[in-house]
Amino acid sequence: MKKLLALIMALAMVLSLSATAFATAANRDASFNVIYKLANDGTTSPAETFTFTFSNGIVADAAEGVSAPAISPVTIDFAEGAATAAGVTKQVTVPLSGITWPSVGIYTYDVKQTAGTQAGVTYDSKTLKMKVTVALDNDDQYYVAFVTTTLEDSNKDGQTDVKSGSFENTYSAGSLAVTKNVTGNMGDRNRYFKITVTLTGEGGKNHATSYPVTGGSKLTDGTTDTSASTISVGTPADFYLKHGETFTIANLPYGVTYTVEEEDYRNDGYTTTTTYSDETNKKIDSNPDTVTITNHKEVTVDTGIMLDSLPYVLLLTVCVVCMVAFFVKKRSAREF
Repeated sequence: MKKLLALIMALAMVLSLSATAFATAANRDASFNVIYKLANDGTTSPAETFTFTFSNGIVADAAEGVSAPAISPVTIDFAEGAATAAGVTKQVTVPLSGITWPSVGIYTYDVKQTAGTQAGVTYDSKTLKMKVTVALDNDDQYYVAFVTTTLEDSNKDGQTDVKSGSFENTYSAGSLAVTKNVTGNMGDRNRYFKITVTLTGEGGKNHATSYPVTGGSKLTDGTTDTSASTISVGTPADFYLKHGETFTIANLPYGVTYTVEEEDYRNDGYTTTTTYSDETNKKIDSNPDTVTITNHKEVTVDTGIMLDSLPYVLLLTVCVVCMVAFFVKKRSAREF
């Protein structure tokens, strides 16, 4: 019985050693985070695909003359409106199992984001260091045993550093609000005034097809609305406002410049004053930008003798009457 038990234990040990000898270690993939956020709450981020590349492979603790194999770029997609003020995070996976590693060693790559051309988006320009530790398994096959991604100024080595790097991208957009004021004793506060707005995009950037407009008046000529409900970059749009009304163009990317021009109403007796929230920089670079257009019309109302001068007029009249009476009386006395 003892001999049988010893035989079973010996057989179990041999089988366990064999299992270890033939086991192939699993490759590890790399990963890092991408954050997409809004500079201003209440705006809507455009759909965006962020692209990342791997370069400047440096090899350490490997066979002599070994070069780092190339790693293909990876991408991550965010749908329109995905970003929030707090930021939305997605994880990017870098598949490494399909790469042929020439030797054991530590392969260090620069991970960089490719700057896109979406208007209003600020692309993170930092560099991450991705360290790939390649080891030899029991089948004499190279495999990825350990991967880290860290900021480029990290001084930790690739075998012990467990920090995970990330890229943060921000969509910055604001709004343009135009307000109408009518002043003066002859200012018609029920009249509509025509205002033309032109947006100019930032060079080399992609802009939305149109941007929404809210508020103001929706006048109609019987067939179409004459006050625009959207506006596109590069195309002037007409709007109509009366006293106390405001229209707002929303979700304008930072970098967009604008002109706001009102039709000339001087022949109707109005003087026009336009006030900008930033007089020197008519560009969307904060939230919100405001423009106030004031039309003033004043006339002097002829009401005859002003009441505030009436006492002086009466006093002067009394003085004249008294002087005339004095001279008449004096002349009459001489004649007698």
